Amino acid sequence: MKKKITSVVFFVLVILTVVPSAFSQNKNPTDKLPTDKAVQENYNIEGIFQCDWNGKYYVRQIGNEILWFGEDDSVSPLWSNVAHGTINGNVLTVIWGDVPKGSIMQHGNLVIQINSNDNFTLISQDGDNFGSSVWNRVNP
Repeated sequence: MKKKITSVVFFVLVILTVVPSAFSQNKNPTDKLPTDKAVQENYNIEGIFQCDWNGKYYVRQIGNEILWFGEDDSVSPLWSNVAHGTINGNVLTVIWGDVPKGSIMQHGNLVIQINSNDNFTLISQDGDNFGSSVWNRVNP
């Protein structure tokens, strides 16, 4: 019995030693990002944007990550949504979802081209229909 326990303990120690080292290369998810971070962060799209579907988007940029809140009316919106995404070069990829401030409840994924710090356009979408396709910066 003692030999069996010793064998099991040895086996567990080997697993605990070998398995973590096999995955240690992937501990930091940013290791897989392209090395030229200046390209990714060279746009500053933080601010307020008017869309072509009569709504405003409040965009927050943290490095190459984007968060937004969008709505068509601040008092009684038909639609209001949030999104989270990542800038890679001049492309912003987001997952979005409507929130219950408005009455429409949809969600999906967007691929958006950043034309400048003041303008971006929709390239493609997946999921429910996202009405906006052009965003232009407005002064607060």
